Amino acid sequence: MSDTLVLHDPATYEQGFPHDRFRELRHSDPVSHHHHPAWERGYWAVVRHADVQHVSRDAETFQNAPHPFLAVGEDSDEAGVSGLLISLDAPEHHQLRKLINRGFTPRRVADLTERIQDRVRGLVDDLDGRTSCDLVTDLALWLPLHVIADLVGVPEPDREQVFEWTEVTFGFDPNVTPEQQLEAATLMYTYADAMCEERRDAPRDDLMSVLLQAEVDGERLDQMQIDLFFMLLQNAGSETTRNLITSGTLALLEHPAELERLRTDVSLLPVAIEELLRYVTPVMQFCRTARVDTEIGGMPISAGDRVVMMYPSANRDERVFTDPDRVDVTRTPNDHVAFGAGGPHFCLGASLARLESKLMFQAILERFEGLEVDGDPQAMPRVNSNLIDGFAHLPVKWQRLK
Repeated sequence: MSDTLVLHDPATYEQGFPHDRFRELRHSDPVSHHHHPAWERGYWAVVRHADVQHVSRDAETFQNAPHPFLAVGEDSDEAGVSGLLISLDAPEHHQLRKLINRGFTPRRVADLTERIQDRVRGLVDDLDGRTSCDLVTDLALWLPLHVIADLVGVPEPDREQVFEWTEVTFGFDPNVTPEQQLEAATLMYTYADAMCEERRDAPRDDLMSVLLQAEVDGERLDQMQIDLFFMLLQNAGSETTRNLITSGTLALLEHPAELERLRTDVSLLPVAIEELLRYVTPVMQFCRTARVDTEIGGMPISAGDRVVMMYPSANRDERVFTDPDRVDVTRTPNDHVAFGAGGPHFCLGASLARLESKLMFQAILERFEGLEVDGDPQAMPRVNSNLIDGFAHLPVKWQRLK
């Protein structure tokens, strides 16, 4: 079966993650080998929770370099990603992450709460007088983009342009050419350079100023490292939250009893968000490369082999989760791998994504009366990606906005 399941092809995920197929893999072929047109040795797919955790946490055996992305096809352009934080290994990754962590302290994230609440309120207020919208483009898309822009310090008048560059550089439109992506990335670098020049002369209370001033063991970030992080943050800081809000809302609407439990007791939201992260798993996979000969689940893996960790499959593993194909907003414990399965590359912005999602879900629960999907979710267009599982559009309607 593994030969017919083309994991690197975005078309495999056109109707969402194929959970039925992966249930079979977990049972009969948990470490399966797959061919790839650009990789002579193909790649291994790891689908069980324990094995995904093992690969993710054993940084001595499995490295991120040259990058952790599953190339789409033979002509995939993999240049320009080796310098990203997510592509680095120790000691470079450790040092760079220590510097960047200065901008994601609990205090700095907590200080954003009121600003995020205002942003959520504004987005919902903009729908006043309407009884329908696109949940993606009217709500879920804008919240994380604005929050990241607030965090970094992008001025309001510049945001539409920065968002446009982000969509071209990291978006999943198959019609965008590599030349267009390179041009957008170059413009983002130039913009980040200009922001840094302003903050060298007049530091502000934003992440860009923090990155310029941060120092660990006498080391500071160079300009290219800041540019790369600025570009990565615009995308990585929005995709998980955007798709959690969209697909998570759909999951609740498809589990009306669980939705009603949340409406009755919104204090369940923090636990419910962990369950929605498990259930929808916005990021589908990342790759590692074996440094040495090893094994996974008894299967021999050679040095240089690529290994793909399938997070949605791990999050539905029957060995870990009771009744895994059902949403349970009180599920505890919940050792999901939606932010990664542990190890040095655990999602840097996990706490921020949780805060944004909590405030947006609270607004959805409290302000939208009679909310429902406007059409068949199976017919709604999804993003064209083998990395992100989410909707490009999801029309919804309601009876009254409170």
